[in-house]
Amino acid sequence: MTITLNIQNEQLFDKIMWLLSRFKNDGLEIITDIQKNISTPTEQKNTFSEFAGIWKDRDITQKSIREQAWK
Repeated sequence: MTITLNIQNEQLFDKIMWLLSRFKNDGLEIITDIQKNISTPTEQKNTFSEFAGIWKDRDITQKSIREQAWK
């Protein structure tokens, strides 16, 4: 029998692995294929910079945003 888990949270992954490792002596075989999807600071910077200038030449203030939100 096989179970496949896709766990996005590293902390949760560690907890589950700890729990499963307790059953190794009972015949449980653990096969892991760890693929981390961690973006680098450079990738994050490029993503953020895509939004540069979206409010250019617009009269947007905190007050005008609040007035629109309460309508």
